[in-house]
Amino acid sequence: MTDLPAPTDLLGPTAAGAPALATAGLHRTYRLPRRGPFEPGALRTAVDGVDLSVAAGSRLGVIGESGSGKSTLVRLLAGLEAPTAGTVHAAGRLVAARASAAAGRWYRRETGIVFQDPVASLDPRMRVGSIVAEPLRALRIAGDHRAMVTAVLERVELPADAADRYPHEFSGGQRQRIAIARAVVHRPRILFGDEPMSALDVVVRARVIDLFRSFVDDLGATLVLVSHDIGVVQRLCDTVAVMSAGRIVEHGPVSLLDDPAHEVTRALVAAAPTLP
Repeated sequence: MTDLPAPTDLLGPTAAGAPALATAGLHRTYRLPRRGPFEPGALRTAVDGVDLSVAAGSRLGVIGESGSGKSTLVRLLAGLEAPTAGTVHAAGRLVAARASAAAGRWYRRETGIVFQDPVASLDPRMRVGSIVAEPLRALRIAGDHRAMVTAVLERVELPADAADRYPHEFSGGQRQRIAIARAVVHRPRILFGDEPMSALDVVVRARVIDLFRSFVDDLGATLVLVSHDIGVVQRLCDTVAVMSAGRIVEHGPVSLLDDPAHEVTRALVAAAPTLP
């Protein structure tokens, strides 16, 4: 099996003690559509004063009920949105979501993200090879891009001719494999997942979970995974943060799900489907 290209180190010395990710007083509010011509829309708070530290190499699962703010939090951590207040630091370096493309390239180089719906996140007009190679081109990664794309498509177990085909020619599980390949082709040190398994059926989900975990292990990456599926979090993560109404109400080792202290966590665990 062909190895993926070696990563470069742009984040700096995480071994010096700085966490891979840290937030301080993180807030994100949205202006809702106005209800009348002469009144402004109300403000909705999606993330409300989150202080969080994610150690380098750890695997954090973020869970919570729908609307708790978990997807907004991961978008803030990934630099896809700018906070209304507060800061995000990666290895001690400020992440500025509104930075220019050149100024923000260092963080794009060190991060990858897999979204929930591969149909929405993959350009239907592009061939798979071009989709997967896009981070290599945009981030100006040196080396043989064709070989890198071939290697990562082999790792996600897609057919040999996958690079020359379009996303609509693949099943839902295969499309999510394409999305994973694009997220890891440049060997990021921080990997984000925003409900990456929720659109898959049970059998396909199990295989994609194993694939996802193998990449995290191979990269030695820090993982931040948003999921409503507690079973996925227990399989992939070593720590968990529970969100409710934009705040983290419980945070600790993933084993806390076996005996949760907070009522929100207890309700989430109780609602999780189980097999006899």
